[in-house]
Amino acid sequence: MSTTAQTPDSATTTWQGFRRRRDESLAAPHGILAQVGIRWIDPSAGPQRLEGVPGSWEIVDDRAVVHLDGTDLTVLAEAPDVEVHEDADRTTVTVTGTGDVRLASYGEDVRIDVIRRGGRIGLRLLDPSAPRLTAFDGVPTFDYDPALVLTGTWRRETTTVTVDSAMPWLQQELPSPGVATLEIDGTAVDLVLTGESSILFTDETSGTDTADWRQVSAQLDDDKVRVDLNYSLNFPSAFSAWGTCPRPPVGNHLPLAVRAGESRVEPTER
Repeated sequence: MSTTAQTPDSATTTWQGFRRRRDESLAAPHGILAQVGIRWIDPSAGPQRLEGVPGSWEIVDDRAVVHLDGTDLTVLAEAPDVEVHEDADRTTVTVTGTGDVRLASYGEDVRIDVIRRGGRIGLRLLDPSAPRLTAFDGVPTFDYDPALVLTGTWRRETTTVTVDSAMPWLQQELPSPGVATLEIDGTAVDLVLTGESSILFTDETSGTDTADWRQVSAQLDDDKVRVDLNYSLNFPSAFSAWGTCPRPPVGNHLPLAVRAGESRVEPTER
């Protein structure tokens, strides 16, 4: 963590550069704003057709398998994420990657990600012509507020936390390096860190002026922590009804109105 103090003007300028890069990233043709659906593969149904998606899909040995018989599907992934078997009648593609895999494209450059969530395997569809994406002109944000830069301490308590998600049936396990303690109006507030140094949180504006929950990166330096809430970001589920994003760990609530960072947008299916 840098210990160089910034003036209010320089802090605002740095934040504005961050916002430009964030909006440019969201405008990517196959990014989170392009999500138009998820098709879950039924593991007990054998080869099956999924709505609007070419090919015949099934789960074999806990892997997604697609059978292509002249369908309009272009495989993008390569080994070691896929195995391809060709015979005279059709091509069979088995997804061997254990994480999310950008598998294929079809139609007007619609991309298919094979995803694993909560013991299920599904197809996430990303369409660059989605109205959510084509109409995008930036995420609404609050003005930079230097008063919403918080400091405190953190302690290492490496563990795994179980959290709910944007989909009501789905729970996820997140790695946690420890707990941050922030000073807020003279009160110490404990927040569980996840990933390397992220804080997933709600606050007094959640669900009204802002998304139901957001995330922000914490800067860790020895046992000190600094959190600039102006860098608070919406999860993909704040934009798309198809998000599978994790919710904050229980108790990760800031007892103040965080009118900083990204504000609320209405999630849509397309």
